[in-house]
Amino acid sequence: MRYPPRHKTERRARIVQAAARLFRKNGFAETSVGDVMQGAELTHGGFYGYFDDKVALFSEALGEAFAQARENLLARGLQDLRGEAWIEAAAARYATMKHRDAPELGCAVPALGAEVARGPRAVRKRFGVEVRATIDAMAARLDGDPEQAKRRAARLLATWVGALLIARATDDRTFAQWMLDSVRE
Repeated sequence: MRYPPRHKTERRARIVQAAARLFRKNGFAETSVGDVMQGAELTHGGFYGYFDDKVALFSEALGEAFAQARENLLARGLQDLRGEAWIEAAAARYATMKHRDAPELGCAVPALGAEVARGPRAVRKRFGVEVRATIDAMAARLDGDPEQAKRRAARLLATWVGALLIARATDDRTFAQWMLDSVRE
């Protein structure tokens, strides 16, 4: 039976979306190819028809995860905001217990940053490209000198990521909430 031309493209997209979710939830090392294929509702044996290896999938999944994060920070109701109004709204969306408790749906930086730092060069390169794209997109929402806006965007992202990472690393929900509230102020 012949499949339509878009069949392989659609299945590949399902694999990447499942991988982006599972890698953020469980990490690269703890997520097997079988887990990803099951998450995409496909059989394990078909994986190598789409990707050379798990590292190639990880790199592409990072792109998907960052695209989702930029959508959350810059669109979905925030697309018309700029300056301080955007910062407040974006921080209110990012620094939340909901984001803390659902890493599979959130930002790749706190979910995977430490693991990527120890990973293959190709993955670190992709991660760097995606972080820079996120900072550039955030800076475009800020007022003033473009270089200063970029530096401010970097500080905001680093602050939000750090607070979320700390909030996830503690089992004290009260402290986690306090940490997230502190960076939103």
